[in-house]
Amino acid sequence: MIGGIIVGLHLRWDGVWQRPHHLLSRFARRLPVVIIEEPFPAARDEDEVRTYENVRVIRPLRTRGYGAPYVDDRALGTARRLLGSREAAVWLYTPMMLEIADAFGGPLVYDCMDDLAAFDFAPQGIRERERVLLERADLVFAGGRSLYLARAHYGEKVKLYPSGVEYERFSVAPFLRPHPIVAELTGPVYGYIGVIDERIDYDILAALADAAEEPNIVMIGPTVKADPGRFPQRPNAHFTGIVPYATLPSFLAGIDVALMPFAANRSTRSISPTKTLEYFAARVPVATTPVADVLAEYGELVDVGESPAAFAAACARARFASRERLDRAQRAARARSWDAIAAAMWREVFSARAR
Repeated sequence: MIGGIIVGLHLRWDGVWQRPHHLLSRFARRLPVVIIEEPFPAARDEDEVRTYENVRVIRPLRTRGYGAPYVDDRALGTARRLLGSREAAVWLYTPMMLEIADAFGGPLVYDCMDDLAAFDFAPQGIRERERVLLERADLVFAGGRSLYLARAHYGEKVKLYPSGVEYERFSVAPFLRPHPIVAELTGPVYGYIGVIDERIDYDILAALADAAEEPNIVMIGPTVKADPGRFPQRPNAHFTGIVPYATLPSFLAGIDVALMPFAANRSTRSISPTKTLEYFAARVPVATTPVADVLAEYGELVDVGESPAAFAAACARARFASRERLDRAQRAARARSWDAIAAAMWREVFSARAR
């Protein structure tokens, strides 16, 4: 009987709220969840254990910093003490923590939310490690259509489970007072919510900032692996840095067009942006570059532009999206709740365990 979950996570639990946070926080209502993060540079070797409601997070502090092994015996020992004698399912978000599966005997689940090997500064050997993980895993979840199609040949254990949305949280956006950062802006406000990294097309941002309607461009989220020198240096281009997840609906309350200005590069070939449904739930019209997963599922609900000029035109069109389209988009979001997705995924885990 599964009595807990041990997780290998490449993200920081106290960072941007993403797919792992939504799923694992819901699983933690049922049974203990212990997360091992990647090592963090420190003056001495120790494991920092943080508790977030029912989730326990191990942050390995290591003098070797980012050069330390992704998982070591110290972190595994800390996890065993937190889980006790329970049989634990192993739930991995990165192939670089495959050692967790060697240390714990429960079913092995790979929740593939991104093609991490395609990202800038990907760890050496990650592609080969993913092949091993895909072979060994009892169950593989793919967070988007493109990720699924690239891994479906590993058999019926590969399941397509796109990300969802906290509909009740985001659907109140039209009734909220806009966040002060966006409330102070005059003219059209075009906003992006999420991590700002190599996936963003910075030429598109510059073109938007220079558009005839003089919109304000608001990029809401942390900068990761991106040179701020590439950001458009314009008085109408604003970068907020990371903000609390709970404040996102108030930002969307003051945005006229929600942006998905993704570049066409190897890091974006398989993305399935969670923010799509958050924008839909908040009834904010969406302008996007031609992201394959978005067009496959929601092509009729977004305005699309590939080049900087075409994207600026898509934003201008999106500002006048019909009420009927916004209604359809909001209904699409309502149908994909994180609660239902988490419950269905957990049933898959127990079914795999039984087999």
